Amino acid sequence: MLAKCARLSPRFALAEMRGNSAKILHMQNFNWEEVDQRTRPHCSPLITFSRGMAKKSKNKVVDKIVENLIDDDDDELEVVDIQNSQLNKFLSSKAPGGAAKKGAKGNVQKMSYSDFTEIVKGERLWSDLNKTVEQLRSFYIQQLTVRSVTSLDELEIELEGDIFPLNELANISKKDPKRLIIDSSAFPQATKNIMEAIRDSGMNLNPQQDGFSIFVPIPKVTKEHRENLVNGAKKKMNESKNEVRRVQNKFSKIVGEDELADKVTKDDAKSAQETIKLIAEYFQGQAEQMLASKTKELLGK
Repeated sequence: MLAKCARLSPRFALAEMRGNSAKILHMQNFNWEEVDQRTRPHCSPLITFSRGMAKKSKNKVVDKIVENLIDDDDDELEVVDIQNSQLNKFLSSKAPGGAAKKGAKGNVQKMSYSDFTEIVKGERLWSDLNKTVEQLRSFYIQQLTVRSVTSLDELEIELEGDIFPLNELANISKKDPKRLIIDSSAFPQATKNIMEAIRDSGMNLNPQQDGFSIFVPIPKVTKEHRENLVNGAKKKMNESKNEVRRVQNKFSKIVGEDELADKVTKDDAKSAQETIKLIAEYFQGQAEQMLASKTKELLGK
């Protein structure tokens, strides 16, 4: 059985589905021997299911759960190891930036993992935000250095709706110690985008074009060059924070729509949106920390 897992109400431990039938097993009396070996390590707090149409159950609650799973917007649901989920750890955390704030008026009360993920696709939210911040980390490590010009290989270039690393679209020659020579003749239509990507990279580079050849002078490592690189790092960090806000707004909007459709209560919707904001602020803080560390590195401090 090819098993998929998703979190369910705590009073159910497992739903095992084969073909067009479904069987919900209560936590108190389910038989672990019936659980697929590949699924067992992950599914003690989960529901296991396939995409087939579920057999109608006398239990309307079960019917509703199965219906919601089948009608999920995603074609595939990933296995979630709740115990090791970073989102779960964040929502359970007592540390600053991840703590549930209680008591004083105006403070935000974080939702529990189970309550939050009943309203919001929390793991998807976390994944999208984490991806944004990891892209910033990758850029800082692989491309933004005092010798950035030697790190153009992985510079992302947009071409016909897709993103490619520069070294897949052009030949990069590093034989000249004073400049890079980029030959874009293999994909001439990418030449303009390559020029724009280099200029907008935040690497303090000034490319020059001659036909399908692009010449990128290697700047001297001066104080001014270092400061320009810091400005480029800030620009990239702000772009990442804007993307974090975009993801935050996307998920908050869905919660708002569910509230209008009476799928969630007003109080639950408010709590979910506040929790989404807390998670987004956590990732924005991660981006700011990366910038602070990168700034010291670029300035040689």
